[in-house]
Amino acid sequence: MPTPAQEAFAEGFSELAADHATTWSVGSSSFAGVASVLKPDDPRLIGSTDRLLEITVLSASVPSAVKRGAELTRDGRNHRITRDPIADKATGLTTILATA
Repeated sequence: MPTPAQEAFAEGFSELAADHATTWSVGSSSFAGVASVLKPDDPRLIGSTDRLLEITVLSASVPSAVKRGAELTRDGRNHRITRDPIADKATGLTTILATA
């Protein structure tokens, strides 16, 4: 059962997703996520030669195939997941980093 904080984050994310989410596919599964490009000074870019996207999704909707090295597809473009997804149990949201 979700905590009140998780419910609040899920509600806020749902409102954000209504305006900005796109559909991502991996294998035969798909999910809605909100993507943004990481800023050049973001420490998660250390060691990366590519621009990276941060994709935020509800943890409950992340397919099991979403893991490091998997290919995501959005609008006919492929994006490789660069790190294992990071689930935040306090918010109920998962962050996925992928090539832009």
